[in-house]
Amino acid sequence: MVIKNYTFEAEPVLMDFHDYRHCQFKKCRLIFCGYSPVTVDNCRFEGCRWEFRGPAMATLEFLAHMHQSGSEMGKLIVQQAIAIITQQPPPQTAPATPQPASPAPAPTTPQPPPPPPAPAEPATPNP
Repeated sequence: MVIKNYTFEAEPVLMDFHDYRHCQFKKCRLIFCGYSPVTVDNCRFEGCRWEFRGPAMATLEFLAHMHQSGSEMGKLIVQQAIAIITQQPPPQTAPATPQPASPAPAPTTPQPPPPPPAPAEPATPNP
């Protein structure tokens, strides 16, 4: 449902299933459950508080758990979610675990070239 040019004041507002355009929200509880997309276009917010419920809250709890797990996969999932939010290309693989640098090979001393082969003795004719 499209809602235009309306002022919400000191009331709970279920955000799901709505398209808000040029609205004002003053001291409202904005409730998002994640059951549908929401459009908020040129709206103003003053002293409002967001609440997440249902699938939206489950998603946030899942991402928080993955972040707190400390695993590489958990970090990757959270990074991918942030990339979606910020519209950046998501990372495709888990970050590589840094490996200790291997020692550089020891410098080699140049060797002189081998001497040329000795000249062959002239062949003697057979009598």
